[in-house]
Amino acid sequence: MKKSTKGAVAAGAAAVLLLGGAGTLAYWTADDTVTGTTITSGHLTLDATACQGTTGWELEGDAFDTSADTLIPGDTLTKECDLVVDVKGTHLTQVDIDATTPGNVAAPWDELTVGATVAGSTTGADNVAVTEGANNIPVVITVTWPYGTEDNDLNGDLSTALGDITVTAVQDHQADAN
Repeated sequence: MKKSTKGAVAAGAAAVLLLGGAGTLAYWTADDTVTGTTITSGHLTLDATACQGTTGWELEGDAFDTSADTLIPGDTLTKECDLVVDVKGTHLTQVDIDATTPGNVAAPWDELTVGATVAGSTTGADNVAVTEGANNIPVVITVTWPYGTEDNDLNGDLSTALGDITVTAVQDHQADAN
């Protein structure tokens, strides 16, 4: 290594040691305030009253009679109804709709899958357009007993009560593109 390079390294190390032992470095700082403002939140509510009740279910397109009709693996129950999604928010222009499988269901009913789609939506139940105020959203709730699942080889003549299905609306955030 050249003598001048060694000297530069030594000088740099000495400066670091001196600064480290000398305490804090002096520097300037300044501050000022920015005036705050009033902020108010919007809201999102969901009313599934039109979807409640045991009537209105269909089995493969025909009215489902709980006292006479029976299911086999591969069947799908559907229920069409309107959700009322009330929104307020400057950027609340889209919601995602979902439905969840009831819990605590014994085999083979624990194989059921539950879903929601929005009638006329090309995205199923995601990115559903909403405007401020009450929005009637036509949904199709589906309950499917998949064909070929693990418990489908049971002997049948089984019965259970299909528990409550939870339907949710979740906001999407859509800021202006300006």
